[in-house]
Amino acid sequence: MTVTTTASRNAFKQLSVAFVVGGVMFVQAGCETTNGSYSDTVGALIGAGTGALLGSQVGGGSGRVVAGAAGAVLGAWIGREIARHLSQSGQKEMVMANQRALETGQPQVWEDPETGATGRTEVAERTTRQQSVPVKVQPERVDKIPPIDLIGATYVANSSSNVRGGPSTDYRSVGSLSSGQQVQVVGKVQGSDWYLIAEEGAANGFVASRLLSPLPVSTPAPAPAAGSGEVMMVEASQTCNINSTRVTQPDGEVIEDRIRICQGPDGYVIDEA
Repeated sequence: MTVTTTASRNAFKQLSVAFVVGGVMFVQAGCETTNGSYSDTVGALIGAGTGALLGSQVGGGSGRVVAGAAGAVLGAWIGREIARHLSQSGQKEMVMANQRALETGQPQVWEDPETGATGRTEVAERTTRQQSVPVKVQPERVDKIPPIDLIGATYVANSSSNVRGGPSTDYRSVGSLSSGQQVQVVGKVQGSDWYLIAEEGAANGFVASRLLSPLPVSTPAPAPAAGSGEVMMVEASQTCNINSTRVTQPDGEVIEDRIRICQGPDGYVIDEA
């Protein structure tokens, strides 16, 4: 007989733990709903294991988790009821399935190689809304910021390229990137093939989208720097996904849980779904 267990919705408000499993960073965290509002985040992660610590923070009072890379964001599953029914290998499979579901929009079926538990992960809901969001900017380098689609992820330069003060070659050159250099992409200019990029924690120019590629999921991303700059309100389109995961144990027990993953200027924002 199959027994269905609904995973606990209690928020893990006080502690966030980062650790590495098979080269992928996981984060234990739970969140409260913030009604989509943005606020300054405080707190820090406690690192365990080895590897680069991804930039993630727990928002004081808000309970949100902001992470600089998808591996850390999706690690919000770790520490929840559903993850405690999986081996570390199974937890890694679940996290990677979440990432693939986000990238492809298609359901992902996976298996815990140690316990034999099977899982199904899918994007149960995807919504997009236009709003003003705060973005830290180096005003001496950025001439104009038109509306953007938020991305908040690390990209790699495909070749040497100029960084412009606005989203076209008509704008002045304010810097350059070398081939292989990693930068944070804040977002893509709406209706244009240009990315707004950030270095040292603040947006500092635009690069043609063909010159940058997303950092592979398996590659540890650097923590977004705190950086200096002026906070500007930028019109942006934000996409939020509710990822649903269902795990079936060999004895027939079923555990289900959901998290909300929203794109932000500095990474993903996780809320309790």
